[in-house]
Amino acid sequence: VPGESRQARKGAAVNRRIHVPAVHWNGIGWIMDNRNQGDRTAVHGQIRSMMTYKVLSLKWRPQSFQDVVGQNHITQTLINAFQQNRIAQGYIFAGPRGVGKTTMARILAMALNAEGGPRADFDKDSPISREIANGRSLDVLEIDGASNRGIDEIRNLREQIKFTPMHCSFKVIIIDEVHMLTNQAFNALLRTLEEPPAHGKFIFCTTDIHKVPATIISRCQRFDFNRISLHDITGRLEVILKAEEKNYDKESLATIARKADGSMRDSLSLLDQAISYCGDEIKYDGVVQALGLITDDLYFEFTRCIRERDDTGMVEIVSQFSGFGVPASEVLVGLGEHIRNLIYAGIKDGGSLLEMNQEHKEKYTTESSSWDRRDLLRIGQLISNVSAVIRRSEDPYLLLEMTALKLLELDASVSIDELLSGDYSEPAKRVSTIQKVSAPKVLKPDEKQTVESVPETTSRESKVSADAAPAPVLDSVEPEEEDANTPLPTLSIESIHEHWPAIMEKIHLKKPSIGAVLEGCRPLKISGNIILIQAFGKSGFNLKMIEKGIAIVEEILAEILHQSLKIKFIQDGGVKPSANIADSNHEKTQPHPDDENTLNRIVELFDGEILH
Repeated sequence: VPGESRQARKGAAVNRRIHVPAVHWNGIGWIMDNRNQGDRTAVHGQIRSMMTYKVLSLKWRPQSFQDVVGQNHITQTLINAFQQNRIAQGYIFAGPRGVGKTTMARILAMALNAEGGPRADFDKDSPISREIANGRSLDVLEIDGASNRGIDEIRNLREQIKFTPMHCSFKVIIIDEVHMLTNQAFNALLRTLEEPPAHGKFIFCTTDIHKVPATIISRCQRFDFNRISLHDITGRLEVILKAEEKNYDKESLATIARKADGSMRDSLSLLDQAISYCGDEIKYDGVVQALGLITDDLYFEFTRCIRERDDTGMVEIVSQFSGFGVPASEVLVGLGEHIRNLIYAGIKDGGSLLEMNQEHKEKYTTESSSWDRRDLLRIGQLISNVSAVIRRSEDPYLLLEMTALKLLELDASVSIDELLSGDYSEPAKRVSTIQKVSAPKVLKPDEKQTVESVPETTSRESKVSADAAPAPVLDSVEPEEEDANTPLPTLSIESIHEHWPAIMEKIHLKKPSIGAVLEGCRPLKISGNIILIQAFGKSGFNLKMIEKGIAIVEEILAEILHQSLKIKFIQDGGVKPSANIADSNHEKTQPHPDDENTLNRIVELFDGEILH
């Protein structure tokens, strides 16, 4: 103890032997321990018990090829390699976290240094195997690439591997997270990796194989580890819980396996946490509470709100999601799994695919009977699309809430056969909306109707034209009304509209810059041999460019219309109409009533709109 004299230490030892209060140095001063010998012994025993305790991920770490779960393609290849005496000088294990890469590296090192020579069925209880498993072997060096990533550390490894092993047959170097090494360190390793000593073996582990140089990968045998399936994880958890003498239900294990996301190490850590909370009875409700998960009942309420279009209930559910403290991205993952379970429950004999107890299977089957599979697929697709962007959102729960409300607006799916036969029922909400919309009135040629008298819902074009700012010249010129005594020009504005696409095409070919500017213009009126062209939202610079090329435009007009015409531009800051000029002459042609009814029916059914 710092600052403690020899006499004080001797006196403290004597006091402990004769069962009198001991004196301890706490770093600041001397303190008196008034506990008796029995209390101190109990405390020391508790400390020793805590020091000897091992978490499940270490206690149940595989010690042989047969113990590894979910990586049969790798274990079988390595076993065959030992049987055929085809052991490479370097191996690289790649895959996600917690799937057995480092564990497999240690097992491979134990197999290489088995008593009596390398073999796959080694004795895992031998002294050498136990030293390697516990990380105490002097001939098996396991280093972390993140903290030993420089060229100096790699040079040190190159020197160490030259020496023959002390107790083992091979000197094995295991580098975990090898992708963290620097480029200089990788380059220093190339020569030794390609031609190592006969007694040297390299084993690399990485979660980011794409960061490892190709020159390193080409010198090793590469093995890609897969995520472990739910079935394999739950099976392994059952074996462990039976050995630990814990009671459990399968639904709780399936919940842990789904949360682990294919990682065996994560599943064992979660199981450790669940045991600490639940004790000897591992049940679903306890696991949900211990891990801070969202219960299935809330997911069922979510789909109920979609089916019944309960917007108030939906907002409350999203608020409860937020109250759990679970990230919005994980909420979407849970919703996606819930929708998938509903789809499985609706499949014939699909209940066998659900890893849960019989009570929950029946609940999913009952809920699934209220849904059309096509609607569930649409909901699942929308959730999947939002999941891809929600991680980058500044307010994920706001996006989740908007998505939930958007799901309430989805209409029921209708099959093509029902659509063609007309045997379908439209949602009441859509029907009530459609009934409020009156059919557009077909005007006769002699009828006049002002802009103010046109209903707002009859035409989108009327709203655009009403909002647009009028051109200055239009105040004194009425294109629709001509004086009866004035003779009509031989060339009408409708004729110019018909030829306008061809005119624009020629302008684009002859002078692309002028054609690009004229894209936002339209012929408005013809007076004598002068064509008034309206330019929507054009800047003064663009108008000057048009004026410079006005001779080219007039030349093309004369070529196509066979008349000598002049053009004059009118600047208008209003909104350019969406309709094509070439189709303006079709306004006079009314659609057939039957065709119009069919078109309106399709638009109402699919919640669409007529663009053209």
